[in-house]
Amino acid sequence: MRLALASLLVLALVAPPAGAANAPTIDDALAAIRAYAPQAMADQGTPGLSVAITDRSHTLAIITLGYANVESRTPVTPQTRFAIGSITKSMTSMALLELRDEHRIDLDAPVQRYLPWFEIASDGAPILVHELLSHTAGIPDDYTAVDGWMYSVYALRDAHTIFRPGTSWSYSNDGFATIGAILAAVDGRTWSASLQSRILDPIGMTDTSPVFTPETMESAATGYEFRDADRPPPPHPALVPSRVMDFVDPAGSVLSTPEDMARYLRVYLNDGLTASGRRLISRDSLERMTRPDTYLNGRPAGSSQTMLEEAPQFYRQYGYGLAVFGNDPSEGGDHVIGHTGGISGYTACMQANLTRGFAVIAMANLVEAPLHPCAIVLYAMRILRAQSLGEPIPAAPPPPENPATTANGNDYSGTYTSPTGASFSVTGVPGRAVMVDRGESYTLYPRGSDLFWSPDPRYALFLLHFGRNASKHVVEATYGGEWFGNERYFGPRSWAYPKRWDAYVGRYETSFWGSPDVTRVVVVKGALTFDGLAALTPRRDGSFSLGTDVIRFGAVAGGKAQRMTIDDINMYRVDLP
Repeated sequence: MRLALASLLVLALVAPPAGAANAPTIDDALAAIRAYAPQAMADQGTPGLSVAITDRSHTLAIITLGYANVESRTPVTPQTRFAIGSITKSMTSMALLELRDEHRIDLDAPVQRYLPWFEIASDGAPILVHELLSHTAGIPDDYTAVDGWMYSVYALRDAHTIFRPGTSWSYSNDGFATIGAILAAVDGRTWSASLQSRILDPIGMTDTSPVFTPETMESAATGYEFRDADRPPPPHPALVPSRVMDFVDPAGSVLSTPEDMARYLRVYLNDGLTASGRRLISRDSLERMTRPDTYLNGRPAGSSQTMLEEAPQFYRQYGYGLAVFGNDPSEGGDHVIGHTGGISGYTACMQANLTRGFAVIAMANLVEAPLHPCAIVLYAMRILRAQSLGEPIPAAPPPPENPATTANGNDYSGTYTSPTGASFSVTGVPGRAVMVDRGESYTLYPRGSDLFWSPDPRYALFLLHFGRNASKHVVEATYGGEWFGNERYFGPRSWAYPKRWDAYVGRYETSFWGSPDVTRVVVVKGALTFDGLAALTPRRDGSFSLGTDVIRFGAVAGGKAQRMTIDDINMYRVDLP
């Protein structure tokens, strides 16, 4: 009876209003999504793409495109697993809320009630469990980077919250590692075993694994990352397979298929019920999970900054392991939830309209930068909403503009010369800024405010950063540790700095989630910086700060620091440019 009622409810939500002239059918909607999918995949640049579309009762469509493995030309199929990255956070949250329903967890209790060994400096303010779930605890993000996620929680005893708990919002993987530790402690088993028993098994997600191992990844798409990870990527970067690794993390280690993820999304669409009619979490817990958490006199949790350029509405409001939407007029007041995910070689994006009863997830086998596969998800959600209202299907998004488009290219015109005599010039042409170096011309590609990537091989390792004077005129440029002034520059051309900093300059590397992470320390305009862009602030004890991070240099050998520590992350000198 329950399933029959659910089917009737789906028809009421998806079918257009009676009598609507030329109203699109659900088949029309799915056809439009299928037609856009190849463009969405090409725009993201991913080798493969998998999309699931579901209503409250069943999967409406699975779309697979491209290659699970480029080298063997193995196509993506509905059985291909993908890593969903941080979408895992919603599953960890749901499992913890089951414990709440069993009266074994109090979301308003301090973390130490369940983890007596947990420590972090927080100016005496206790961190509450629900603040971890909604990223309002002030826990630093990725304070450490090690294979053992529980160590990341333990290492927080040497950290300080980035704000007083419960007074602001900041996304934190380490916060969700702490949630995983609470889940394991209270449930009396490992996080992965708890997730398997509490979420995956009752939903029927038989093709899903909570962890990466060589065995669980046998049926997964090969993840791809940038070959040249030590420098800013070009518009069409060369890709290489990411490393197959063991990976366990409550914040992001689930592997799944489109059909299994559709089953998972239907739990939200059906008010916390599985297909068998089992209530996974209570209505009250689901309501708390899918509405913005509040802090600081009722202020909704969420980012005040745009976190994803391709999907700027994501994370403006946040519940428990889920983004909550409502600021976009196209949502029309509907209750919408979602999340994105990115892990070495993979990205994912999902949304569910709880009001109208449909959801979409897209998964891709491409490293997190520069884009998640959100374009097809957002367009599909717009289509499904329009179809449910009997409105015309909206036009597909246009292809992204040429990545070299620069509206104010003339701002950068001039000849730039360094104190050593090196020089280049920039000419503004309609919609472009063109760099001329040693007789060769190179179109510059904008990467932010006054930031550009150049295809000139001489400028491959850093972004070019142009500087403006008090009158907003561009007068200088930096490339890593090199400084250049143009004809409009009238300031100093040399800067003093402590000579001990010379021992810190160099290239440092570590491996993070299987991907190389490279930082170059350079001195520019008298400041010690990361990659010539982020200035480090000296501290009295000889260390440096960058925002809330603390940077230390040590293990000096041969007159050079061989180790750089960012919070609890160790990076080591590599004698390469």
